[in-house]
Amino acid sequence: MKLVDKLVTISKNPLSPKNRFMAKGLPIFVFFFFFPTLFFIVPKFVLDPWLNLPELFSTMTRIFFGGIIILIGVYFLLWTLKAQKEIGKGTPMPLMATQNLVIQAPYSFTRNPLAFGLINFYFGISVAIGSISSLIIILIFSILILAYIKFIEEKELAQRYGDDYLAYKEITPFLLPRRNNK
Repeated sequence: MKLVDKLVTISKNPLSPKNRFMAKGLPIFVFFFFFPTLFFIVPKFVLDPWLNLPELFSTMTRIFFGGIIILIGVYFLLWTLKAQKEIGKGTPMPLMATQNLVIQAPYSFTRNPLAFGLINFYFGISVAIGSISSLIIILIFSILILAYIKFIEEKELAQRYGDDYLAYKEITPFLLPRRNNK
Protein backbone atom coordinates (compact mmCIF):
# COMPACT_ATOMS: atom_id res chain seq x y z
CA MET A 1 0.00 0.00 0.00
CA LYS A 2 1.38 3.41 -0.95
CA LEU A 3 1.99 5.98 1.77
CA VAL A 4 -0.76 8.25 0.43
CA ASP A 5 -3.29 5.39 0.51
CA LYS A 6 -2.22 4.52 4.05
CA LEU A 7 -2.69 8.14 5.20
CA VAL A 8 -6.15 8.27 3.64
CA THR A 9 -7.12 5.04 5.40
CA ILE A 10 -5.75 6.25 8.75
CA SER A 11 -7.60 9.57 8.45
CA LYS A 12 -10.95 7.76 8.20
CA ASN A 13 -10.56 5.55 11.29
CA PRO A 14 -11.88 6.75 14.67
CA LEU A 15 -9.34 6.83 17.52
CA SER A 16 -9.53 5.61 21.08
CA PRO A 17 -9.11 8.27 23.82
CA LYS A 18 -5.54 7.04 24.43
CA ASN A 19 -4.64 7.32 20.74
CA ARG A 20 -6.32 10.74 20.54
CA PHE A 21 -4.12 11.91 23.43
CA MET A 22 -1.01 10.57 21.66
CA ALA A 23 -2.04 12.11 18.34
CA LYS A 24 -2.29 15.51 20.02
CA GLY A 25 0.55 15.20 22.55
CA LEU A 26 3.29 13.78 20.34
CA PRO A 27 3.24 16.65 17.80
CA ILE A 28 3.40 19.20 20.62
CA PHE A 29 6.48 17.45 22.01
CA VAL A 30 8.12 17.06 18.58
CA PHE A 31 7.45 20.56 17.19
CA PHE A 32 7.90 22.57 20.39
CA PHE A 33 10.59 20.64 22.34
CA PHE A 34 12.49 18.15 20.17
CA PHE A 35 12.84 20.24 16.99
CA PRO A 36 13.68 23.46 18.88
CA THR A 37 16.47 21.64 20.72
CA LEU A 38 17.75 20.24 17.44
CA PHE A 39 17.26 23.49 15.47
CA PHE A 40 18.28 26.15 18.01
CA ILE A 41 20.12 24.91 21.11
CA VAL A 42 22.55 22.55 19.34
CA PRO A 43 23.35 25.01 16.51
CA LYS A 44 23.72 28.04 18.81
CA PHE A 45 25.83 26.42 21.51
CA VAL A 46 27.60 23.60 19.63
CA LEU A 47 27.76 24.16 15.86
CA ASP A 48 28.32 27.94 15.76
CA PRO A 49 31.25 27.85 18.23
CA TRP A 50 32.71 24.71 16.63
CA LEU A 51 32.53 26.31 13.16
CA ASN A 52 33.63 29.66 14.60
CA LEU A 53 30.56 31.40 13.15
CA PRO A 54 29.76 34.96 14.23
CA GLU A 55 26.37 36.01 15.58
CA LEU A 56 24.08 37.75 13.12
CA PHE A 57 23.47 41.47 13.66
CA SER A 58 23.31 43.28 16.98
CA THR A 59 21.26 41.79 19.80
CA MET A 60 18.50 44.42 19.62
CA THR A 61 18.18 44.13 15.82
CA ARG A 62 17.98 40.33 16.04
CA ILE A 63 15.38 40.39 18.79
CA PHE A 64 13.27 43.07 17.07
CA PHE A 65 13.11 41.45 13.63
CA GLY A 66 13.12 37.90 14.97
CA GLY A 67 10.26 38.84 17.32
CA ILE A 68 8.15 40.22 14.48
CA ILE A 69 8.70 37.06 12.42
CA ILE A 70 7.90 34.88 15.46
CA LEU A 71 4.62 36.76 16.02
CA ILE A 72 3.61 36.30 12.37
CA GLY A 73 4.37 32.58 12.68
CA VAL A 74 2.45 32.14 15.94
CA TYR A 75 -0.52 34.07 14.54
CA PHE A 76 -0.75 31.78 11.50
CA LEU A 77 -0.22 28.65 13.62
CA LEU A 78 -3.02 29.50 16.04
CA TRP A 79 -5.37 30.73 13.29
CA THR A 80 -4.80 27.53 11.31
CA LEU A 81 -5.32 25.20 14.27
CA LYS A 82 -8.55 27.02 15.14
CA ALA A 83 -9.83 26.69 11.55
CA GLN A 84 -8.91 23.00 11.40
CA LYS A 85 -10.67 22.28 14.67
CA GLU A 86 -13.81 24.38 14.12
CA ILE A 87 -14.37 24.05 10.37
CA GLY A 88 -12.42 20.90 9.49
CA LYS A 89 -13.41 19.00 12.63
CA GLY A 90 -9.89 17.64 13.01
CA THR A 91 -6.19 18.40 13.44
CA PRO A 92 -3.11 18.64 11.20
CA MET A 93 -2.13 15.10 12.20
CA PRO A 94 -3.15 12.27 9.82
CA LEU A 95 -4.33 10.23 12.83
CA MET A 96 -6.94 12.92 13.54
CA ALA A 97 -7.20 14.51 10.11
CA THR A 98 -9.82 17.07 9.24
CA GLN A 99 -13.14 15.58 8.19
CA ASN A 100 -14.10 18.58 6.05
CA LEU A 101 -12.07 20.41 3.42
CA VAL A 102 -11.12 23.77 4.91
CA ILE A 103 -10.92 26.54 2.31
CA GLN A 104 -11.93 29.47 4.51
CA ALA A 105 -9.35 31.86 6.00
CA PRO A 106 -6.48 31.33 6.56
CA TYR A 107 -6.73 28.62 3.89
CA SER A 108 -8.20 31.12 1.43
CA PHE A 109 -4.85 32.97 1.47
CA THR A 110 -2.51 29.97 1.24
CA ARG A 111 -3.02 26.21 0.97
CA ASN A 112 -0.45 25.67 3.71
CA PRO A 113 -0.90 28.25 6.46
CA LEU A 114 0.37 25.82 9.10
CA ALA A 115 3.67 25.32 7.24
CA PHE A 116 3.88 29.08 6.62
CA GLY A 117 3.37 29.73 10.33
CA LEU A 118 5.78 27.02 11.52
CA ILE A 119 8.54 28.06 9.11
CA ASN A 120 8.16 31.71 10.15
CA PHE A 121 8.12 30.75 13.84
CA TYR A 122 11.33 28.71 13.53
CA PHE A 123 12.99 31.25 11.21
CA GLY A 124 12.13 34.05 13.66
CA ILE A 125 13.71 32.16 16.56
CA SER A 126 16.84 31.57 14.45
CA VAL A 127 17.06 35.28 13.66
CA ALA A 128 16.44 36.24 17.31
CA ILE A 129 19.24 33.99 18.59
CA GLY A 130 21.55 35.07 15.74
CA SER A 131 22.68 31.59 14.77
CA ILE A 132 23.90 31.11 11.21
CA SER A 133 23.91 27.31 11.48
CA SER A 134 20.36 27.41 12.87
CA LEU A 135 19.21 29.43 9.84
CA ILE A 136 20.78 26.84 7.53
CA ILE A 137 19.09 24.00 9.43
CA ILE A 138 15.71 25.80 9.22
CA LEU A 139 16.19 26.24 5.47
CA ILE A 140 16.83 22.49 5.07
CA PHE A 141 13.85 21.67 7.34
CA SER A 142 11.65 24.01 5.27
CA ILE A 143 12.64 22.33 2.02
CA LEU A 144 11.91 18.88 3.49
CA ILE A 145 8.53 19.82 4.97
CA LEU A 146 7.45 21.56 1.76
CA ALA A 147 8.55 18.55 -0.32
CA TYR A 148 6.46 16.28 1.94
CA ILE A 149 3.45 18.57 1.49
CA LYS A 150 3.90 18.82 -2.28
CA PHE A 151 4.54 15.15 -3.03
CA ILE A 152 2.56 13.32 -0.35
CA GLU A 153 0.02 15.49 1.46
CA GLU A 154 -1.38 17.11 -1.69
CA LYS A 155 -1.99 13.66 -3.22
CA GLU A 156 -3.70 12.54 0.00
CA LEU A 157 -5.96 15.61 -0.01
CA ALA A 158 -6.81 15.10 -3.68
CA GLN A 159 -7.74 11.49 -2.93
CA ARG A 160 -9.82 12.43 0.14
CA TYR A 161 -11.61 15.50 -1.25
CA GLY A 162 -11.47 14.98 -5.04
CA ASP A 163 -12.56 17.76 -7.39
CA ASP A 164 -13.28 20.18 -4.54
CA TYR A 165 -9.64 20.08 -3.47
CA LEU A 166 -8.34 20.25 -7.05
CA ALA A 167 -10.45 23.35 -7.76
CA TYR A 168 -9.24 24.96 -4.52
CA LYS A 169 -5.63 24.06 -5.40
CA GLU A 170 -5.94 25.82 -8.76
CA ILE A 171 -6.89 29.19 -7.26
CA THR A 172 -4.92 29.27 -3.98
CA PRO A 173 -1.13 29.72 -3.70
CA PHE A 174 0.97 26.90 -2.28
CA LEU A 175 2.76 28.75 0.54
CA LEU A 176 3.09 32.52 0.35
CA PRO A 177 -0.21 34.11 1.38
CA ARG A 178 -2.08 36.19 -1.17
CA ARG A 179 -4.83 38.64 -0.38
CA ASN A 180 -8.18 37.04 -1.18
CA ASN A 181 -9.82 38.61 -4.24
CA LYS A 182 -13.39 37.54 -3.36
